[in-house]
Amino acid sequence: MRKKRRVVPLLLAVVLVLSLSPMPASAATLYFTAVNNSVAPLTSDTMPFWSGGTLYVPYSIFDASLNKIGVGLGLYTSYNRDSRTVTIFNLRQMLIFDLNSGTCRDDVTGTTYISRAIMRGGRPYLALSTVCSHFDLEYSYNQLPDIPQGYLVRIKSSDTVMSDADFIDAAKNVINNRLREYTQSLNPAESTDPGTNPSTPSTPGGNTPVDKNDSAAYLAFRCETSEGLTDILDTLQESGCCAVFFLTPQLLEEGDLVRRILGGGHSVGILADSGEAAHLLEQGGLALERAACVRTTLAYVAAGQDGTLEEEGWVCWEETALLRPDDTVNSNTFASSAVRRLGKQDQAVYLTLEGGENVARVLPALLRYLDRENYIVSIPMETML
Repeated sequence: MRKKRRVVPLLLAVVLVLSLSPMPASAATLYFTAVNNSVAPLTSDTMPFWSGGTLYVPYSIFDASLNKIGVGLGLYTSYNRDSRTVTIFNLRQMLIFDLNSGTCRDDVTGTTYISRAIMRGGRPYLALSTVCSHFDLEYSYNQLPDIPQGYLVRIKSSDTVMSDADFIDAAKNVINNRLREYTQSLNPAESTDPGTNPSTPSTPGGNTPVDKNDSAAYLAFRCETSEGLTDILDTLQESGCCAVFFLTPQLLEEGDLVRRILGGGHSVGILADSGEAAHLLEQGGLALERAACVRTTLAYVAAGQDGTLEEEGWVCWEETALLRPDDTVNSNTFASSAVRRLGKQDQAVYLTLEGGENVARVLPALLRYLDRENYIVSIPMETML
């Protein structure tokens, strides 16, 4: 099955973070964060993001000793890399987010909540609504009037009396300074250029600024079974890369597997290229919601079925190349051949890898070769254009 790549990064970025419930537009490129009346530094590796209709923020923002502004909310946080758990607590309450199981537990009452932490760029992010609800905090999300595609996420305790509108007006200079610092960090060579306009920063592409010699490579795994998935996820975690996993409705019933994928910062789509696509997509969507309480409109379907589905709101993955290594190919030989097949692209490439033990075996070499050729491996939800 050969597919032409037509999906633009903007559309994918929007779709992968949509839910059926209302939420602000996910095409925003800049997310500032404030704690009470202080604006935190703007960096690409601590920027909030939307996933599955939920707003996520770095765990460190709740802790005055970690958020770089010294403003506290009466909370403390810790991240245990060995157990892959994030703990957030005060003198009366404690929440523990388990990245392995994709769950959240009240350590005082023993209650388990349907909420999860997400790893992104090696940093745990927490669901803002869950933390605020549990610890009696408030949060807001407002578009900034003077910065195109700029938004302010503000976390507030009961000590805050200034309205969001008054705060945004009073903090205008601080926000502009944060923006200038961020722009200069992405473009240090241009920071002294008098013609540089700080209100039109370069767009972040994941956690690594993309220069003119880099190309984006979006990875997807087409998985009919769970064979090799554990090794694939381990490799991606070790390399700091994320991908899209297209799973059959049957695989989406495996809650632990789905939650581990999502907890690792990856995205999940529905594999529906063998049979009636509409039925499989409905079945897969329900299974995903039961497993992880999230929804997706990203689908992998057979050629010729995408037109009608796209009219119904689905975004159908269309790859640059579909790679199916056999069990005899050498890992380095496969990786070298795959990169040569891509050539040097001026635009992003969309690679689909057939799930299984063979892909798990060759994946480390493929990631090394892509990096060697200046491809930045990412997933569409991390790219805001």
